[in-house]
Amino acid sequence: MTSIFSKIPIIVFTLFLVSCASYTNSFSEKEKTIETFTPDYLNDFQEASFRISIDAFDNHFGGILVAKKLETNHYRFAFINEFGGKMMDFEIVNRELKLNYAIEQLDRKVILNLLEKDFAMLFSEENLIGKEFVHNQFEMLQSEKFIGNNSVYYEMNPERKLNKIILAKACLPNRQGKEKVRIELENNETSFPEVDISHGKLPIKIYLHLLQNN
Repeated sequence: MTSIFSKIPIIVFTLFLVSCASYTNSFSEKEKTIETFTPDYLNDFQEASFRISIDAFDNHFGGILVAKKLETNHYRFAFINEFGGKMMDFEIVNRELKLNYAIEQLDRKVILNLLEKDFAMLFSEENLIGKEFVHNQFEMLQSEKFIGNNSVYYEMNPERKLNKIILAKACLPNRQGKEKVRIELENNETSFPEVDISHGKLPIKIYLHLLQNN
């Protein structure tokens, strides 16, 4: 019995290596060409208003989200409903959420933790890149450790437009079922793409649509 338990760490470590290998085998690693990455939509971003929709645990919240850049990697967000009532006021500072106000239904740890990851992924500049991969005609940039034991993967389409942002463990066996957060970006030719955020099997989805600036 003792000998079996003494081998468990070796077995776990071996499985970890196998799982890592299966992920890296899905993509071909290429020579790293960049050290940092900032999404194009943040290059000249200062302030914008979005239509926002949040579906979380059978609750729906909709309204307007105003986002303002205060400095590099410091953004403030105000979420108001259709009637002008304040729902949330928070900041993302160097990928960490600072909550200024939230209504009771949104002031839940699970929601705040997800919002921290979501908005840190979406509004993060000068991200350190650890590796680059190619898969079919797509290029994948893997960040250095992002939040906790996670990496962010930036998927670039053949026109080198950012098409997805994925939060996953730094080493995951495959792309299906192992992603923690997936951000789909559409209409990349506009100043800010349409954003659709999902959280795996968790019943939380967020949608952002840029409103025409006055």
